[in-house]
Amino acid sequence: MSKSLSFFSWNVRGLGQSCRCDDVLAELISSRPSVAAIQETKLSCLSPLKRRTFLPARLKNCVTLDAVGSTGGVLTAWDASICSVDSVTKLSYTLTTSFAVLADGSTFTFSNVYAPTLHEDKPSFLAKLASLADLISGPWMIFGDFNLTRSPADKNTGSFNLSDATRFNDLISSIALVEIPLVDRAYTWSNRRDNPTLVRLDRCFVNLDWDACFPNTALLP
Repeated sequence: MSKSLSFFSWNVRGLGQSCRCDDVLAELISSRPSVAAIQETKLSCLSPLKRRTFLPARLKNCVTLDAVGSTGGVLTAWDASICSVDSVTKLSYTLTTSFAVLADGSTFTFSNVYAPTLHEDKPSFLAKLASLADLISGPWMIFGDFNLTRSPADKNTGSFNLSDATRFNDLISSIALVEIPLVDRAYTWSNRRDNPTLVRLDRCFVNLDWDACFPNTALLP
């Protein structure tokens, strides 16, 4: 690929308040990503007016997975001067977009994830992710909030769900994903209390085709 790409991911915990929209807009203007992935928008629909409150003009092209009531919601936006969309696949908890890079015609697939928070919904999420993998060919990146831990080191407390972690790790192995390590940060979520619970929930995975094509992929906080 002759042109480098940058990706941005953020669980924004809702875009209902104008101050949150201002924060997202400022970050996107500053970071200038090629593709932006936003989770937990809590938006059941997206009007052009609302879109302009948090997406800069260069990222006006976007697709969404609408929230159910005030729960969930996923958005992927891209810079149309860098890449174009070939296809979009919407499943529960995942928004998958296939891109072509304008500079050289190379293609890749990007999945934006906001996984369920309820324990009873996690097996369904993992099953859908496995079925999605069967549809993918070529380089694939999966980015977002998985609401799952992989090991006890992913939490600063003693509570750890071994069965969920085992199912998650088994899936990662079965569909041959490689996790991109997060540099200089152990956790990505906090309950914001005086003595907070800290957890690593946000992750980036790539398949072997991506790893072979783009071996210098890095994840920064």
